[in-house]
Amino acid sequence: MKRFALLMATFLLASLLATAADPVQARKDLKAMGVEYNEQEFAKAAGNDDMTAVKLFLDAGMDVNSGSGAAIGLAAGRGKTKMVEFLLSKGAKPTSSALQYAHTRGHADIEKILRDAGAKD
Repeated sequence: MKRFALLMATFLLASLLATAADPVQARKDLKAMGVEYNEQEFAKAAGNDDMTAVKLFLDAGMDVNSGSGAAIGLAAGRGKTKMVEFLLSKGAKPTSSALQYAHTRGHADIEKILRDAGAKD
């Protein structure tokens, strides 16, 4: 019985480690894509709706709110609904700037998403 419990614990630990993001590998993957690991490139990827790069940035340890929320602001201003939803799901703050960018560019759906998430004028 003890051996079975040890085997199960080992299997569970191995499963958890296999699904955990590897920050070093994520940075290597970004570099292989020709993307530097910095706040500006993170925001640019979000604004360009590059979900692969954004996920790699987050896996590499980028703060979703880096650059005073520039990533969600660019995504909101460019009408990237799925990206805004994704960033919010990862803890992005629904900033008044992002709300303003969505409003001035006519993205009412994103305005609603941001307001529902707590953004204030």
